[in-house]
Amino acid sequence: MKRNISRGATQQSSAPYNRRVVLDLIRQQGSISRKEIVDVVELSPQTVANITNDLEAIGLIVARRQKVENSRGQPPIEFTLNPDAGASIGISLEPGSASAALVNLVGDVLARCKVEVDTRDSNRVLAAMVLLVGNLRRSASGRIWGIGVAMPGPLVPTEISFVGPTVLEGWSDMSVLDDLRDAVNLPVFYSVDSVAGALGETLFGMARAMDNFFYMHFGMGLGGTLVVNRAAYRGANGNATEIGHIPVVHGGTPCYCGNTGCLERYVSLHSLAEALSIDDRGVHELPFADWISDASQTAFHAWCKQAAARLRDAIGIIENMLDPRTIIIGGSAPKVLVEHLVSLAQPLLKSVRGGLSGGGERILLSQKQEDSSILGAAVLPLYDMLAPNIDVLQHDRRAEADMAELLGQRGAARGGSL
Repeated sequence: MKRNISRGATQQSSAPYNRRVVLDLIRQQGSISRKEIVDVVELSPQTVANITNDLEAIGLIVARRQKVENSRGQPPIEFTLNPDAGASIGISLEPGSASAALVNLVGDVLARCKVEVDTRDSNRVLAAMVLLVGNLRRSASGRIWGIGVAMPGPLVPTEISFVGPTVLEGWSDMSVLDDLRDAVNLPVFYSVDSVAGALGETLFGMARAMDNFFYMHFGMGLGGTLVVNRAAYRGANGNATEIGHIPVVHGGTPCYCGNTGCLERYVSLHSLAEALSIDDRGVHELPFADWISDASQTAFHAWCKQAAARLRDAIGIIENMLDPRTIIIGGSAPKVLVEHLVSLAQPLLKSVRGGLSGGGERILLSQKQEDSSILGAAVLPLYDMLAPNIDVLQHDRRAEADMAELLGQRGAARGGSL
């Protein structure tokens, strides 16, 4: 698939943007020569030379000679992202637990840790996050660019925000993240988990070559994000595509939002835990691979049959309403379980996506599945640096624009038009 590549801008004030364009292209390609960069981003050779020199001096990229057999003269230089140019910390909050990972600039998970915590108490959550950051800092060998926090939404105050067992029940605002920033002295970003997951797929996952797709976040609850031109559609108040609370069963199971028959009441790990009469925290420990082939697990199979039917409905709704190129399913749900539900959901309902010649897969599963929340969170501090989109997807709670200094003022100090 040919994707849209961001082009550079000629104004001097666009220097930081142009550096992001070049850095994003290097990330996408894995390795690329200076001439190839010039051809793609449509900036002058001198401008690209200045940018790559700046990025190399900062340590964000490394240069090496291409291996070309039977060629005369020196082979061209190619650039790659420097995986050792620092890392970020991603924290994923789900009801009852906080997970974290140290992730480098190419999306490798370097270290991870997890604690159980009463997420209804923001003070305990703060203490848990400080503990996680401290543990991961000891594993870091270089710079830490910041902390990203992913959590179930909606986060903008509404009549259904922070209500129910699949969200951070009892919270009223995000001030605890300011406290985290002050406690660890690092920039802190936060986002709804589905937006963070979509970012992770865009930078390091199944959507690296996609500009438009829908991301479905399957965890304790169910969320979604529509990505258009690599930016999330946010809606009037930042709460768009909250698919978990779409009513799909008339007069169905009562939902904690006050409605009945909401999608999340049938397709979520919380609904599975309810069906099995177990605590939410135990659902990740279930032997799903064994149970799928064990007919004696009647409660599990009954839930799977109903969840697959509702998942089929959700896919039809998303496709007919939004016409995404594909639907990528990620989140904390075990991949083997998601694969089983997708299999049971076949054949999919007829929709505007069905039957298209060369239309590609209607559903893709994240290759990071159970890590997608953490990876998506870790992407939040990096996205501002690695992606050229001005309309970034995450809320920014930095005390100062550290990335802008690196990619803007510091590079501009070299002189030259970028």
